[in-house]
Amino acid sequence: MAQYQRKLKKGNRWWFKFSFQNQLYFSNAIYLSKTEAKKAEYEKYEEVSNQARNPSEKPVLSLLEAINERLDLLKAKKSEKYYKENKTYYSELLKTIGNVPIKSITRKDINDFLFKASLNAKEKRKDNYGVNYMLNLFKALFNYAIDSHELEMRNPCQGIKPFSIKKKLKYIPSDKDIEAVKDICDPQQKLLIEFISETAARINEPLKVTGKDILDDYVILYTKKSRNSNVVPRKVPRPLCLKDIRLKPDERLFSYWSDTPKFLQRKVKTLKQKTWSYHNLRHRRASIWANVEKRPLYEVMSLLGHSQLSTTQKYLQMIL
Repeated sequence: MAQYQRKLKKGNRWWFKFSFQNQLYFSNAIYLSKTEAKKAEYEKYEEVSNQARNPSEKPVLSLLEAINERLDLLKAKKSEKYYKENKTYYSELLKTIGNVPIKSITRKDINDFLFKASLNAKEKRKDNYGVNYMLNLFKALFNYAIDSHELEMRNPCQGIKPFSIKKKLKYIPSDKDIEAVKDICDPQQKLLIEFISETAARINEPLKVTGKDILDDYVILYTKKSRNSNVVPRKVPRPLCLKDIRLKPDERLFSYWSDTPKFLQRKVKTLKQKTWSYHNLRHRRASIWANVEKRPLYEVMSLLGHSQLSTTQKYLQMIL
């Protein structure tokens, strides 16, 4: 049995590797010291050797094994961002609780971890949004382990209430601020701002629009919310900014960008405005549809591409 060191962006980490009955066992590079890796290796060795001596006994699922299985699934089915967020928070949980059998983890263990995270957020003058997000990710982790391994245990996150947060309205930039930014944009940048302002599109959606998606009365937007999810089309009213636009069927409306454009953040900062982004424009259009144009809530939900009405309701606020 042996432990090895690996240099990562976040610093040096240790991992272990050993062979038992011609089968290789190894860990991810997650341990902060050789001693920690050696301890984890010993626990894993004891587990597999016990299973070899008692084949009728069901192997004990450890927290690390559950995490690795869950991350493999997320890497295949979800976005890279979501995968990395899960990996970060799972690593923090593993570091605090240790690589214990998953059945031994209690509600108190999870609640204590989240309580410390909440205190840490408070010291940094942050709200509990991140803490509640961790609670949801941990709940999904244990649900996955329980279902996939048919474990007779209760999800330790069950019964833990979300931590209190101060709800804030999404900032809505004024017409004056939007026009000021447009005044220092080139034609393509200006068109992108106007397109999102009028359609409430997510920033990745306009970049996919081609001539065949622009029809007389509406535009078709395509959404893919995760790596392996289906692309879902939806119709939005054709924006006025496309009045004189004529494209070939396969010609892209915004051919200059292949990834999220960065110019908006720089221009808002240059003008010393309160920070706003493409997503703020999406909130702004949603509120106009509901509060100014008086469109039915379910219609607004459809135009935004939401699957739940509760999500849409969070978008709506008064336009001053």
